[in-house]
Amino acid sequence: MSEEHHFLETLYKELALALGDAVWAFARIEWLTYTCLRRLSKDHLDELVGDLSFRNRTTILRRLVDAGKSTPQKKDRAHAAIKAAEDLSERRNIIVHNPWQIWVDLDSEQFMMQIEKYARRDKTVDLEKLHEFTKLAGQVEAELKESIYAL
Repeated sequence: MSEEHHFLETLYKELALALGDAVWAFARIEWLTYTCLRRLSKDHLDELVGDLSFRNRTTILRRLVDAGKSTPQKKDRAHAAIKAAEDLSERRNIIVHNPWQIWVDLDSEQFMMQIEKYARRDKTVDLEKLHEFTKLAGQVEAELKESIYAL
């Protein structure tokens, strides 16, 4: 005899997976910044800046791009890729760092399928936006890697 699950146990696993995918997608960009720092510096900068924030690491990465011997076009491409990663980090912050307003209406047995920024309730992230974020993060990661490795 199989045990029937309460509706809370079966609702919207897709949202939980999408959240995990989004976090993982940006984590790959975070890790890539260390790889790029190591690639552009002979002084183990990746280890020296290990506890700095993402924005601080991208600032250093941008300075290393400027200091390198490459064409202005390649440097501009790398700058654009770094900027895209920084812009994406703003969206990531809503997903990761803000309190999530995910709740269940017990009377109607419905699950609220979005994340709200606590202080700005008009800023929401739903399942579709999570999938878009994950896809964009993959594109940003690829462009960041290609542009830095082309220097």
